[in-house]
Amino acid sequence: MSTSPNIEKLFMEYMKVMGETPGGFIGILDPEHIKKGDPKILGKEMVRGADIIENTIKDMDFQPWEYEKGKTASRLTEAVKIYRKMGEEIETMTHQEPKEYHLYVITILIDIISSLINHIESE
Repeated sequence: MSTSPNIEKLFMEYMKVMGETPGGFIGILDPEHIKKGDPKILGKEMVRGADIIENTIKDMDFQPWEYEKGKTASRLTEAVKIYRKMGEEIETMTHQEPKEYHLYVITILIDIISSLINHIESE
């Protein structure tokens, strides 16, 4: 399934406006990698993004109760762990998925999450 030209255009507009802003994930991702759909590169970038978010989470101050199952710290920690595992799994794939719309959506969501964490951290 190829992405709609409009989704790709919207993503490129976002890249143009945001650029490499501090605290965001989008600056480390090369849009050409999404276009090509090489799972080895995409998986590595997902793992790299997970590392960045995990390191940020480790530096955050959570209340003890936030580490309980289902609470903020445990949810963030587990979500990043699973995201990393997904990236590792994608790295093992051999079938390229050029211009798949879900890759753009995943990238934007990770940028939203990393930007939110950056904001919380700066408070």
